Amino acid sequence: MSPGTRHAETIYSDLKQAILSGRYPPTTDLSIAILARELGTSPSPVRDALHRLYGERLLEQGDHHGFRVSAWTAAELRDCYTWHGRLVRIAMKGGGRSDPDRPTASEGWETDYSTPAAIVATAERMFLALAGRSRSGELCSAIGNTGERLRPIRLREIERWPDCIDELEAANTLATSGTENALLALLWNYHRRRIRAAPSLVVL
Repeated sequence: MSPGTRHAETIYSDLKQAILSGRYPPTTDLSIAILARELGTSPSPVRDALHRLYGERLLEQGDHHGFRVSAWTAAELRDCYTWHGRLVRIAMKGGGRSDPDRPTASEGWETDYSTPAAIVATAERMFLALAGRSRSGELCSAIGNTGERLRPIRLREIERWPDCIDELEAANTLATSGTENALLALLWNYHRRRIRAAPSLVVL
């Protein structure tokens, strides 16, 4: 990888992390010139990074052909959680396992509940582990991208729902020692709770 390519990837990664961490709140207009000055680079890699993030639906088109951080409406959030739940169900059902009464993922996944960001990362690892059962790169990518788009909302969930850790720990227990059907039921309740709460989760 050339130095120029490495630099462009670093700019992209830094901007993506800033957006996903909430440094730039929803509806924030992103100026290429200002971002270039902040990052100590030329406008070109910043422009390329913003176009990539727009393609990942982390940004939306702003004024004068610029970009701004995407904001959720309640209807959009409900739709996204419904889509995420269906993707996860498809992935789990497509894993080729013939006995739904057996554990889903005997090895589980890494859990860390020390900080809000760590809790969200644990949720993302869980869904990616379940996506991997499908053996479909497209499903894994779709679940991964949807999870990234939901990351700021998941941080808001943790602020409002102290039992988010209990949900994730219960899912890990069912995945390692419960049944696939029981885990599917738990994850359906996980998504249904968020679909119903969408109007309150989009309020800043």
